[in-house]
Amino acid sequence: MHNLREIIDFQAIQPTFQPVVHLEDGLVQAYEALARFDEAHFGSPAEAFAAAMAGGVGVELELVALERAFDYLHEMPAEAWMSANLSVEALLTPRVADTLLAHAGRNIAVELTEHTQVHDYPSLITVTEQLRAAGILIAVDDAGAGFASLSHILQLRPDIIKLDITLTRGIDIDPVRMALARSLVGFAEDIGAMLIAEGIETLAEHEKLRSLGVRLGQGYFMARPGPLPERARITY
Repeated sequence: MHNLREIIDFQAIQPTFQPVVHLEDGLVQAYEALARFDEAHFGSPAEAFAAAMAGGVGVELELVALERAFDYLHEMPAEAWMSANLSVEALLTPRVADTLLAHAGRNIAVELTEHTQVHDYPSLITVTEQLRAAGILIAVDDAGAGFASLSHILQLRPDIIKLDITLTRGIDIDPVRMALARSLVGFAEDIGAMLIAEGIETLAEHEKLRSLGVRLGQGYFMARPGPLPERARITY
């Protein structure tokens, strides 16, 4: 807890960014902001956020990560948006929502990362509609990974649906994954949402997703998380 308090007080988080690209030509559409911590304190970001949640400072840590990511908004290519991960608990916190609204109009998106059932969708919808009205995109992360993501899609009608890595992994050799991805392509088109495939790690996965109609993706095959580059096209 001592380390967490210091991280929060001194904003000791280094953002890193992973591009979301058009699978057809590598043009960057967005950058997902990811928090990185001193490895001497935490072995992974997931470990840090889990410790913060257990210690009752999870939302505080998420807010620091959000503010540090937004420090780099001025470096974003004009044609790309920046997406930030937030839990439902964080999004329902007025200070977090106010921080987002203060940066509205600067091409940002919110990725909901909650993996548990939400019991107060009316309050959540009120916040997401306020953000959307201000021009902030709403994304549902990890689609297909469990109950929560599907409920988010039904209730929130997101602008962006992110296909979970467990569905992307090995999609080139699994007819069931192919069928699910194909159906989600049609579903996203029907509701006017963008579909992004996460966790693309091989050329075969990349090409199969393209053939299924998935237009956007991110993953180590295209680019690992890193600093914001000067150019907005990925060559791979």
